[in-house]
Amino acid sequence: MKASMLMRVAGVALVAGSTAVTSPLFAQATCNVNDGSPFQLGGAKQYVIKAASSRNNDEIPKHLANAIRLLTDSPEKIKNEPGRQWLLLRTFVQFRSLNEGKFMLNRGDMGYTTNPQGKQNLLLAVDTAASALEKVAPQCAEAVKGYRQQFYGDVYNKAVSSLQANQDDTAATYANLALMVSPTDPRPWNVLSSVYGKQNKIDSSMIAMERIIAIAGNDTLYKRIKQQSRYNLAVINLTKADAATGAEKEAEIGKAKTLLQDYLKDSPGEANATQALARALRLSGDTTAVANMFGDMLETPDKFTADQLFEAGSNAAGSGRDADAVKLFEAGFAKNPNHRNALYNYANAAFGIKDVAKMGPAVQRLMTIDPNFERGWRLVAGYWQLKSRAETDAAKKKVFQDSTLFYLDKQSKLNPKVDIVASGPTRTGYQIQGAVNNGGTATGTWTIKFEILDAAGAVVATRDVAVGPIEAGSAMTFSVTVEAPKGVAFRYAPIK
Repeated sequence: MKASMLMRVAGVALVAGSTAVTSPLFAQATCNVNDGSPFQLGGAKQYVIKAASSRNNDEIPKHLANAIRLLTDSPEKIKNEPGRQWLLLRTFVQFRSLNEGKFMLNRGDMGYTTNPQGKQNLLLAVDTAASALEKVAPQCAEAVKGYRQQFYGDVYNKAVSSLQANQDDTAATYANLALMVSPTDPRPWNVLSSVYGKQNKIDSSMIAMERIIAIAGNDTLYKRIKQQSRYNLAVINLTKADAATGAEKEAEIGKAKTLLQDYLKDSPGEANATQALARALRLSGDTTAVANMFGDMLETPDKFTADQLFEAGSNAAGSGRDADAVKLFEAGFAKNPNHRNALYNYANAAFGIKDVAKMGPAVQRLMTIDPNFERGWRLVAGYWQLKSRAETDAAKKKVFQDSTLFYLDKQSKLNPKVDIVASGPTRTGYQIQGAVNNGGTATGTWTIKFEILDAAGAVVATRDVAVGPIEAGSAMTFSVTVEAPKGVAFRYAPIK
């Protein structure tokens, strides 16, 4: 089974891997509601402001408790539910900041006059107030999302850290808390699946994977863990099929085939899934389908999207089938000529088959899209290296060799370096995630001027992203979503 993929979060920035995002670009949105009247809200608002501005740690919880008391005593008399829920949300968030790492507080200490001896779960309190506010004031959705993310990032990162420290029970506890805050996020289920797998609770692990698949839907942000869950579930089904007979065996094979076929629709040609599907097809006796799996894309590329063709091309290249990869990429470029990752992988495949005629235009386009991409400039040097090796004229060969050295030097001196780790359309626009690395000797701040392109290469949206200050030798992550329904690619101007 493949290793589980975990992502840690902070603010709204997301990266794959085991290191939390330490410098997300996150701005808290506002909620345009009347939070000053009637008098209960006006008083509560003053207490919330006092708590936020106070430097006396003994006074802060008193101010917050007074706000809760005004907002929860006889709430039916407050004829302004949007304002009440907005102030409750702000109060709960300040309680959370004051009690870092604690999620259960005494209700009496928080200002509740009903059941003062009971406990209040801060996560549930935030979720309840946020959900109520979204219902009565849809314009506050972005503000609510920001507050939820503040809680979610803290709890989910602790789940990941605990899992990596082999503190499985603690990881499960934090994962379940994260689900309280964000029940529609599949990543806590990914942690739980890993915990159950380590504990050999296979049935529980399978249930968690099924939840990941169901919740992730078509959101590209969760594609990796959704695909991972599909693959892992299919492998378990095939393992069960090997040990079963008759109808039970056929049922397990059928489940695996469905999962793997769905996987390959989203990641055409992926080597592991293709191999697993071939195994399933062989177990079912369908040898003809095994032979035709990959050939269909090469013969009828019009049946597939640009992204499907690009992913198949990348997987073909990763399996050493460079000639097939080049054909698949070229079919994809007919539908989207500016896909950054596809251009990079296509150029590498062309390098592998020593086709400078194909490689040259590819690297040229790549570097107009992602000009601060360090490995891109190394690929440009590789292009000139191929030309120099094939050239027999001594004068031309010298020019090509000098060009190789020039671009290797350009790669080594590039600053800052931009590393795009994810990009693509989402449900709300076009998203770009990455990091800026400062390899210089002084602290720097840069602005990346992104342009979002449609399938024809026309600019459909722009966004400036300021990143920094970044200390010398350090990096900072960024994440931006641009409203661009027709966006399928990006580019940015060189930054220095």
